[in-house]
Amino acid sequence: MIAQGVDASTLDPLKLSITADTNVQSQMFDPLAKRDASGKLVPVLATSWGRISPTVWRFRLRKDVKFWNGDPFTSADVKFTVEKIQDPAYHSQQDTRVDTVARVETPETYTVDMVTKRPTPLPPAITRQIFIVDSKYWMQHGDQYMVEHPMGTGAYLFKEWVKDDRVTLEGNPNYFGGEPKIKHVILRPIPDGATRVSALRAGEVDLITNVPFQYALILTGGQNTRMTSARSDRILYVAFNLRQPGPQNNKLVRQALNYALDVPLLIKSVLGGRAFEDPEPIPPNYFGYDPRIKPYVHDLAKARALLAEAGFPDGKGLSLVLNGPIGRYAADKELTQAIAAQLSATGATVTPHSQEWTSYIQQANRRALVNMFMLGWGNITYDADNTLAAQLNSNGLTSTYHDEQVDKWTDDAKYELDPKKREALYHKIFEKIRDDAPWLFLFQYEDLYATSKRLQWDARSDEYIYCVDMKLRA
Repeated sequence: MIAQGVDASTLDPLKLSITADTNVQSQMFDPLAKRDASGKLVPVLATSWGRISPTVWRFRLRKDVKFWNGDPFTSADVKFTVEKIQDPAYHSQQDTRVDTVARVETPETYTVDMVTKRPTPLPPAITRQIFIVDSKYWMQHGDQYMVEHPMGTGAYLFKEWVKDDRVTLEGNPNYFGGEPKIKHVILRPIPDGATRVSALRAGEVDLITNVPFQYALILTGGQNTRMTSARSDRILYVAFNLRQPGPQNNKLVRQALNYALDVPLLIKSVLGGRAFEDPEPIPPNYFGYDPRIKPYVHDLAKARALLAEAGFPDGKGLSLVLNGPIGRYAADKELTQAIAAQLSATGATVTPHSQEWTSYIQQANRRALVNMFMLGWGNITYDADNTLAAQLNSNGLTSTYHDEQVDKWTDDAKYELDPKKREALYHKIFEKIRDDAPWLFLFQYEDLYATSKRLQWDARSDEYIYCVDMKLRA
């Protein structure tokens, strides 16, 4: 049994882009390729891929795969999946994963050609994985049916979803990769970190996510528990909602609040040192990262001076709401409160507002959280494009930032084949973003997990949980 902080939002694998959802869906669906624990792309439903012309990427597919209902997996399913994600009427949050694709061709039953709009440096549909769905089943039942009635090729069969309580899965005896070693899996949402810890120590669950740092020593030395951790690919940030009216639209205010923030102190006091400050929207080991960009250093005097220049001397007259989720990220509620307290030291009134995840992310998707909101973005591509396209582009799925120059540079970089020119574009983008300050720039987590000693599993940097890789000790 696995306990995450939140329940799945949907069992439809093409609609949203939320890791907690993916950790349920990835047991039931397969991508063309996925990354192993080291970050290397490895084949899954595709056996190979490569560019056969400047704008055509060819994928060869496995011939021994069936969906649970017996439907054979073919190139038609890949074509349907990509086109469903791209359908404007469907409103998928995964469109940036296939936004370079102009069309999908199926020259053979087990061959797919993805034709891109222009030559691209990255192959589509696998750099950031998409799960392939049963086209026949989907067309028979329609979009809404998929929310609660998945049909996949995956290692686990869907049995039951009791919302806000559990998702129940059973091993697929006909899985092309071999029947999983663990036959029965239950995924439970437990929003409170201390309650998750108690459930693990009592033997009620075998794996918990987002362990509060203060319990790490206890669980490391527990009779029946162990800790495992990884430096996360996720960047946590606070976005200023620049799609809605308010003082957050003044760049001086945004810069001032970045100077008011003491990120190292947050990491130490709220997370016990289990995070890594990052002044950019991507991790340091990603293509496009600019090591010359430095973080906003905590300087309360400078913050107050900027607020005075913006028309808020001593913070007077500046009132803001800082929105945050409960249970989605490690210590998210505590971080929201601590950040609000640091910002309030400028004399401004900053009110923390935390709420449960399902309602929260729906509001974030509508750009309805004002004036600021906390989110994390886990980019597993090792490239800047995914973060920029999804989070800092005018049309990004939860982006509240709009800058025509950044949009143009991002699009240029997406299709630039010269690595040096492409990297230079990203450096220009991040320099401008730092100055515009559309975010409060925070950190990468060190993701803390704990397991029962009978479970063999180790944390991954992408936060994915693949039950097919797990074993139980005798």
